[in-house]
Amino acid sequence: MARSRTLFTSADGTASMLVWECTAGRFNWFYAIDESVYVVEGSVQLKDSTGNCRLVTAGDTVFFPAGSHAEWTVEKYVKKVAFLRSTVPAPVVVGIRVFRRLWRLLSGSRNESAPMFG
Repeated sequence: MARSRTLFTSADGTASMLVWECTAGRFNWFYAIDESVYVVEGSVQLKDSTGNCRLVTAGDTVFFPAGSHAEWTVEKYVKKVAFLRSTVPAPVVVGIRVFRRLWRLLSGSRNESAPMFG
Protein backbone atom coordinates (compact mmCIF):
# COMPACT_ATOMS: atom_id res chain seq x y z
CA MET A 1 0.00 0.00 0.00
CA ALA A 2 1.33 3.44 -0.95
CA ARG A 3 0.15 6.96 -0.21
CA SER A 4 1.45 10.46 -0.73
CA ARG A 5 0.73 14.05 0.23
CA THR A 6 1.85 17.10 -1.72
CA LEU A 7 3.54 19.66 0.53
CA PHE A 8 4.30 22.34 -2.05
CA THR A 9 3.80 23.16 -5.71
CA SER A 10 5.57 26.06 -7.43
CA ALA A 11 3.48 28.87 -8.90
CA ASP A 12 4.45 27.87 -12.44
CA GLY A 13 3.68 24.19 -11.81
CA THR A 14 7.15 22.95 -12.78
CA ALA A 15 8.22 21.84 -9.28
CA SER A 16 6.65 20.16 -6.30
CA MET A 17 7.58 18.52 -3.02
CA LEU A 18 5.77 15.58 -1.50
CA VAL A 19 5.93 12.98 1.25
CA TRP A 20 5.43 9.41 0.06
CA GLU A 21 5.29 6.17 2.01
CA CYS A 22 4.87 2.54 1.05
CA THR A 23 4.53 -0.81 2.80
CA ALA A 24 6.15 -4.05 1.61
CA GLY A 25 6.01 -4.76 -2.11
CA ARG A 26 7.76 -4.59 -5.45
CA PHE A 27 6.99 -2.35 -8.43
CA ASN A 28 8.59 -0.69 -11.46
CA TRP A 29 8.57 3.09 -11.72
CA PHE A 30 9.19 5.32 -14.75
CA TYR A 31 10.35 8.88 -14.03
CA ALA A 32 8.75 11.26 -16.51
CA ILE A 33 10.37 14.24 -14.72
CA ASP A 34 13.47 14.72 -12.55
CA GLU A 35 13.01 13.44 -9.00
CA SER A 36 15.32 13.89 -6.02
CA VAL A 37 14.52 11.64 -3.06
CA TYR A 38 15.51 11.79 0.61
CA VAL A 39 14.65 8.63 2.56
CA VAL A 40 13.27 9.58 5.97
CA GLU A 41 12.46 6.14 7.36
CA GLY A 42 12.88 2.49 6.39
CA SER A 43 14.69 1.16 3.34
CA VAL A 44 14.27 0.10 -0.27
CA GLN A 45 16.29 -1.99 -2.70
CA LEU A 46 16.55 -0.16 -6.04
CA LYS A 47 17.46 -1.87 -9.33
CA ASP A 48 18.23 0.33 -12.34
CA SER A 49 17.74 -0.50 -16.03
CA THR A 50 21.23 -2.07 -16.25
CA GLY A 51 20.51 -4.46 -13.35
CA ASN A 52 22.64 -2.65 -10.78
CA CYS A 53 21.16 -2.83 -7.26
CA ARG A 54 21.51 -0.39 -4.39
CA LEU A 55 20.11 -0.51 -0.87
CA VAL A 56 18.82 2.92 0.12
CA THR A 57 18.15 3.55 3.81
CA ALA A 58 17.08 6.43 6.06
CA GLY A 59 19.36 9.43 5.51
CA ASP A 60 20.25 8.52 1.91
CA THR A 61 19.48 10.65 -1.13
CA VAL A 62 18.92 9.50 -4.71
CA PHE A 63 18.43 11.40 -7.96
CA PHE A 64 16.33 9.94 -10.78
CA PRO A 65 16.66 11.91 -14.04
CA ALA A 66 13.66 12.26 -16.33
CA GLY A 67 13.41 9.24 -18.62
CA SER A 68 14.94 6.76 -16.17
CA HIS A 69 13.21 3.87 -14.49
CA ALA A 70 13.85 1.67 -11.45
CA GLU A 71 12.48 -1.40 -9.78
CA TRP A 72 11.59 -0.71 -6.14
CA THR A 73 11.58 -3.58 -3.63
CA VAL A 74 10.32 -2.51 -0.20
CA GLU A 75 10.89 -5.26 2.38
CA LYS A 76 8.87 -3.66 5.22
CA TYR A 77 8.27 0.08 4.91
CA VAL A 78 9.80 3.18 3.36
CA LYS A 79 9.01 6.88 3.71
CA LYS A 80 10.58 9.54 1.50
CA VAL A 81 10.46 13.23 0.80
CA ALA A 82 10.62 13.84 -2.94
CA PHE A 83 11.32 16.98 -4.94
CA LEU A 84 9.99 16.73 -8.50
CA ARG A 85 11.01 19.15 -11.24
CA SER A 86 10.08 19.30 -14.89
CA THR A 87 12.46 21.15 -17.14
CA VAL A 88 11.18 24.20 -18.92
CA PRO A 89 11.89 24.03 -22.67
CA ALA A 90 14.68 26.38 -23.84
CA PRO A 91 12.38 28.44 -26.12
CA VAL A 92 10.16 29.22 -23.12
CA VAL A 93 13.18 30.40 -21.07
CA VAL A 94 14.29 32.66 -23.95
CA GLY A 95 10.74 34.02 -24.25
CA ILE A 96 10.65 34.87 -20.53
CA ARG A 97 14.01 36.67 -20.75
CA VAL A 98 12.87 38.69 -23.78
CA PHE A 99 9.60 39.59 -22.05
CA ARG A 100 11.44 40.80 -18.94
CA ARG A 101 13.85 42.94 -20.97
CA LEU A 102 10.97 44.47 -22.91
CA TRP A 103 9.09 45.09 -19.65
CA ARG A 104 12.08 46.97 -18.21
CA LEU A 105 12.48 49.04 -21.38
CA LEU A 106 8.79 49.91 -21.63
CA SER A 107 8.42 50.65 -17.93
CA GLY A 108 11.24 53.22 -18.14
CA SER A 109 13.12 51.83 -15.17
CA ARG A 110 15.90 49.27 -15.07
CA ASN A 111 15.23 48.63 -11.38
CA GLU A 112 11.56 47.78 -11.72
CA SER A 113 10.92 44.07 -11.68
CA ALA A 114 8.95 42.31 -14.37
CA PRO A 115 5.78 40.59 -13.20
CA MET A 116 6.12 37.01 -12.05
CA PHE A 117 4.50 34.18 -13.96
CA GLY A 118 2.07 32.16 -11.92
